[in-house]
Order: sequence, then C-alpha cells, then structure tokens
Amino acid sequence: MIGHAKLLDELARLVKRSKADATSVCAESSVYRVSRFAYEAIHQDLVQESFTAYVKVIAHKRVGVAVTDTFDRPALSRCLEAAMEIARHAPPRKDLPPLPDGYEEITTRDYAASTAKVTPHRFLTTLKRLFQYCQGLGAQLAGSFVVGEDELAVVNSSGVACYTASTVCGAKLVTMYRALSGFAGGASRRIEQLDLEALLERSLKQSLHRREPVTLPLGAYEVILEPEAVAELVTWLGYIAFGAKAVQERTSCLAGRMGEGLMARRVTIVDDGNDPAGLRMPFDHEGVPKQRVALIERGKAAGIVYDTAYGQLYGQPSTGHALPPDEVEGPLPAHLIMEPGTMRREELIRSCRRGILIPRFHYVNGLLNPREALMTGLTREGAFLIEDGKLKAPITTMRFTQSLLEAFSHVLGVSKERQLVADPAQDPGCAVMPTVRLARFRFTGRSED
Repeated sequence: MIGHAKLLDELARLVKRSKADATSVCAESSVYRVSRFAYEAIHQDLVQESFTAYVKVIAHKRVGVAVTDTFDRPALSRCLEAAMEIARHAPPRKDLPPLPDGYEEITTRDYAASTAKVTPHRFLTTLKRLFQYCQGLGAQLAGSFVVGEDELAVVNSSGVACYTASTVCGAKLVTMYRALSGFAGGASRRIEQLDLEALLERSLKQSLHRREPVTLPLGAYEVILEPEAVAELVTWLGYIAFGAKAVQERTSCLAGRMGEGLMARRVTIVDDGNDPAGLRMPFDHEGVPKQRVALIERGKAAGIVYDTAYGQLYGQPSTGHALPPDEVEGPLPAHLIMEPGTMRREELIRSCRRGILIPRFHYVNGLLNPREALMTGLTREGAFLIEDGKLKAPITTMRFTQSLLEAFSHVLGVSKERQLVADPAQDPGCAVMPTVRLARFRFTGRSED
C-alpha cells in the first residue's frame, strides 16, 4: 500500500506544477492475491499489483487526458506533459463545467488489517478442509479465492484532496456431483466475515440431489430469483438505464418516463455508495462525495446518476458517479441496492404452486432492446422445478428472453433477507439484493449440453 501521505503529496505536487487553467489527478492502486483451484489442487496462484494515474487538464477551454501506470515523479510529470499536449490539439469546448471544489477527506474505515495480512497458510488450511469434506461426499470442488487492498485518491486545482483505502476478499465455490453442479459466492471487506464453510454448504445443497435433471417445456413460468440472479439483471439495468448518458441519448427505458410507474410498487431500487451493507466507496473519480440516489421508488422511475459534465447538462449537481476520465460510458451506478420485502425466502418457495427457483444467470445480454429492458440469458447451477411449494427436481439449462420492466411489474413477493453480491477480482462495484418472486418469466430456448 502506498499510503495517503505519500500518494496525496505526489498528486498535489503534480497539480501545483501544472500550467493549465485547471488540473485534476486521480490515482488508483491495488494489490490482489488470486488463487484458483480444482481437482484437489491450486492450479493458479498469483499476486497482481497495479497503479493507474489519470491526469486531466483544461487549457483555453480545451481538454487533455493522459494515463500512466507508473508511480514515480518522472512518469507522473511525463503524463502531465502528455495531457497538456493533447489539450493543445483538442477542439475548444463551450460547455465545460468547472472542476469540483471544496471536498477533503481521508478515510480508512473500510480497511481491515485482518484481511490485508491474511496468510496463504490460513487459506490453504481452510481449503484443505473443504476438499476433504467434498471427498467424503463423493463431490468435486473448484473455484477461486481473492484477497486484496485498494486505494483511490483525487487531487485537483480547485481544492479537492481526498483519499480512501479499503480491503476486500471474495470466494467462488463450484461443487460437482454426478450430473449436477452447485455454486455459491461471497464477498466482504473483512476476512472473518467470509464464511467459506457456509458457502460450501450452500453450493452442495444445489448439487447433491438424487434425481436427474428434467427438461421443461418452453414458455412462461412463475420464477423465484435468488439474490445473485436479481443482481445480474439489476446490474444490467444500471448499465443501460440508470446513467445520465443513456437517458440523454434516449436509449434508457427511463427516458421521458420519469415519475411513471414502470414496475410493481414492491420494487424500490437505489444506488448508495455509503451503505455499509455494500462495498462502500465515499467519493467518485472526480472527488465528488457519493449521494444516495433513488432510481426506482415504489415502482416509479425516480432518478438517474450524474457526474459533473452530465449534471451541468441537466442543471443538476453531480451525484458522485463519475468514472475515470478516459471512460466514455458517462456516469453509472456501482452500488445498487433493492429494498427488502416482508417474506422469508422459504415462504416465497412454499407459496409457489408451480414455478422455477433460479439461483443465478449466465451469459446475460441486456442490449437486445434497452428501451424495453429486453434481456436474454441462461439459467445455471441450482435451477429447480417447484411444485406445490417444494423443490421437486433440478432442471436442464434454459434460455430466457424477457423484458425486465414487464417481469418486475408482476412481483408476487420480496424477501426480508438480502445478500451482498460482488466479484472483487473483476469489478469494484457491488449489489445488495433480496430474493424476488415474479409471476411470469419467459423461456424461449434450452441447452442440453
């Protein structure tokens, strides 16, 4: 870890040296250890160290952005010079918003020493127990384990100077037994809160079944989507619908429909980077504090997320959702949360006369028709046929093609329990989702492989 004193000092030095009218420097640093395992052995074990600094300058209403992956003074200076050169050749812009100002914060509240200092021996000891348990059941175990630490700092010429450090750990477990497989994943800021034994038990419940998978007729079914399945769909919705760019380009299903009822009244979705239930992040890549934004409020389209540029376009303040300055997707939500309901997961299953339980989806594509939130994807491990409130038999893989607006307009129940869903090795974002029971979900194909 670089540390806040050294990182902020170097960024502040660079900003002071800049001759541009305005300068902003954002830096990300991370160290991750990733282990992947299968067939009772770790087949990949690596440590990934990365550093990225983004320098943005505004000179004579022209913008230049340059990036470096080396943390030393000469490299940062060259990056500043490159940004200045790019600005000199860029076309002038009349709509440039000023840089954010007046925000200073240094926080390590989500940095856990226990996570940062976890030893390979501790993980190996736990993994050995999991392998031995699966051997006793005649099952196979595969998956991955990741532990890491992150730093994010932003300094600009308008007075922003902020820094945050955090740790994270996560695991994916896949169990295989005869023709079936199961999956469970978990993530936390603190290693002591990541219960690998509980994840293994959850995965084994999906794979240890005496019945062979059954093939269901295609068509519409009542479904119960568990948190990982809900997170997959809602995260896609965040990408195609809840950002200001998608609304401005009118590809979002919220465009021109703000205040309109798009989903059932049971559905409330917010983005909140400060909610301790998720992987908190106090500010964005412009150094703007993250705000809680209601996106769907009791079924109605309620809001979208902004960065500084799109906030100026809409006459709104930034909500703290800026991506790195070299990204072109515009502001996006990264901490999506669905409000809990009143029922327990088991009650949702018992109340279903005939339907399908879906723990997670695979290969989802949310770009079929973003205006209607039409998506397609596959079921995966642990999908079960429900009859008369009981799990009757596992099912073979099925493909859905479904408008999320239509599906979430007929919500029959939402669970009290919620789960943090995150993949620290791939994406810094997260989702906190309940189990959701839907009246109709359309399946249009299947895979027998």
